[in-house]
Amino acid sequence: MKLLKSCRFAGIACAAALTALLASSCGEARFKIKGEIYGADNQPVVLEKSDFHGRWVAIDSTRTDAKGAFSISRPAPAAPEVFRLAMDGKYIYFPVDSIETVSLSTSLDKFGTDFSLAGSPSAEALERFEKEVRALPDNISPDSLAAFKKSVFTKYMQSAQGSIVAYYTLTKTIGDKPLFDPTTSDYKYFAAVATGFKEKRPNDPHTALLEQTSLRAIKQRNQEKGLHRQIEAEELSLIDITLPDETGKEVKLSDIVGKGKKTVLIFSVMNHPDSPAVNLALSNLYKAMGGNVSFYHVSLDDDQYAWRDAASNLPWTTVFDPEGAYSKNALSYNVGALPAYFVYSASGELIDRAFSVDDLRKKL
Repeated sequence: MKLLKSCRFAGIACAAALTALLASSCGEARFKIKGEIYGADNQPVVLEKSDFHGRWVAIDSTRTDAKGAFSISRPAPAAPEVFRLAMDGKYIYFPVDSIETVSLSTSLDKFGTDFSLAGSPSAEALERFEKEVRALPDNISPDSLAAFKKSVFTKYMQSAQGSIVAYYTLTKTIGDKPLFDPTTSDYKYFAAVATGFKEKRPNDPHTALLEQTSLRAIKQRNQEKGLHRQIEAEELSLIDITLPDETGKEVKLSDIVGKGKKTVLIFSVMNHPDSPAVNLALSNLYKAMGGNVSFYHVSLDDDQYAWRDAASNLPWTTVFDPEGAYSKNALSYNVGALPAYFVYSASGELIDRAFSVDDLRKKL
């Protein structure tokens, strides 16, 4: 079914033209989507944007010319967004990171299934991802699907901190099912992407959604595993941890907490690209405290040897959790994104939680 009747396209287009004229006189920042849809002669094209309830809403439209060319210009979004073009019930998705021009090339008969995007690295990455998804077999095995999701994480999420493409791939649905399901072991992907958004785009509305999804998933897993501890600052006593340090010696959190000075419990990974910068910031904070704070640093890395090399350079207690992303210690603290910081008082009570080094500095 067509999204809008043809008589409404003209109204939207006229309103858009007036808006564009007024905006240009005020110097408003804008983005543009343009291109050619071969075989589309004077056909309506609708630009849509998703709200935060998953509903797609028409925000502009135009018609192709006799050669299938079209162009739509809109105010640039305050934060990166994914938009989509709709034509007769078929869709092409594209990201907008800033003031930019995204170019589309496709045909009328293959609209939504065969197309190319250009104009930004994000647009090109999203095109590659969409083609990989369409190439998946209908009867893909669980093991193959798990391998595919791991590949998607490596290509489009792991190093794309705060990228709208990472958000899009994480929330992609195939048919009526999510590609990544936070109620399964996929929760770790949500936590990883949430961490990137928290670090790079703390005020982006996508950040709060990712964090909420991650925390809900962690709490659900806790309940399923019978872990009912709630991280409530004014009520908690010590939740102990016992793990080996870089020398192999077992070190308990309780060996450090409650010994007369504040203790910071840290959950992180050492092999993340951002980890050196985070550890440097932690080192500066540790030195600034002048011996008035202790750190107990839990690493959830996959590679124990790489962790040991990094940990040996840090002046505080570092321990290795071999369960990694499936750590029961992280679950018991309701860790939904990394790095995570928990503050114990000098007397040994869990009094606060921080989400960045700057936040931790304020709470110490």
